[in-house]
Amino acid sequence: MTPILHLAPLHGVTNCVFRNAFFSHFSGFDAAVAPFIPSVNAASVRETHFKDLLPPANSGIPLIPQILGNDADQFVATAKILKDFGYDEVSWNLGCPYPMVANKKRGSGLLPFPDLIEKFLEGACSRSALPISVKARLGRTERGELLRLMPVFNSFPLRRIVIHPRIATQMYEGEVDLDGFSEAAAESTHEVMYNGDIKDAATFASLQARFPSIGQWMVGRWALSDPFLASALKGAPPPADPVRVVRDFHDELLDGYRGILSGQKHVLDKMKEVWTFLGLSFSGSDRNLKRICKANTLEAYGTAVAAVFEGEDWIA
Repeated sequence: MTPILHLAPLHGVTNCVFRNAFFSHFSGFDAAVAPFIPSVNAASVRETHFKDLLPPANSGIPLIPQILGNDADQFVATAKILKDFGYDEVSWNLGCPYPMVANKKRGSGLLPFPDLIEKFLEGACSRSALPISVKARLGRTERGELLRLMPVFNSFPLRRIVIHPRIATQMYEGEVDLDGFSEAAAESTHEVMYNGDIKDAATFASLQARFPSIGQWMVGRWALSDPFLASALKGAPPPADPVRVVRDFHDELLDGYRGILSGQKHVLDKMKEVWTFLGLSFSGSDRNLKRICKANTLEAYGTAVAAVFEGEDWIA
């Protein structure tokens, strides 16, 4: 069975400029999930709120928008706008681990409150213009929180449940809890998608062997380090000249940011963040990555980047 692969959202990184460039040069993913937008009141909607999701900027890209919020009325209003844009699914974020979000009972901050989640779904599922999927962690402070939520989720017509097998207080550190994932997935009547630390083909094969009933997988930061990862997970061979492909992607991404951002600093900040992932797949990256990070002009940045593309090997 060919796995279904979704590109995970990375806030501030996998925006529409990144997605357009990425999907122009790399294959393997069946869809991408967009970084979340907060739900909004219908009366206060502004086009800028949806700028990353506007159809002209996402034409031809299989994309699932994601909403962060705890108000069913606002969720429904936001989903209606997304439906009008042409989307056919929306994801509800119950996984964001950052305290500034969770402390407001949004994202993972809702996981300890089954009654609030049930009330939300009662108000959202029956009125949403789009089918709803859920993206969640095992809990905010302990893994039993998601497990206790499964009867609630099972009582609503959800498209799927995406489970990241960590608790929110771990952020992205420490080991994934595969036992916790197994327990939660076993209680779900919905399609379950696994999300977490799929680093390479060997890791993926191990996960497939352990969870043979799982056919949908979400891959995040490791696909930013190795953009050929998704195609490799589907059995495709690497390109003859991976550095050339990555360089073409980089140049398109750089041109995209230069076209929409004002000032060199904003462009450099975006590109440097990409290199925190991409640089891991080049030999000798520490030395040249420091030059990239220290660059304060596009000219200096271009020189540092050229040293990577022309002097280092692809080691992913």
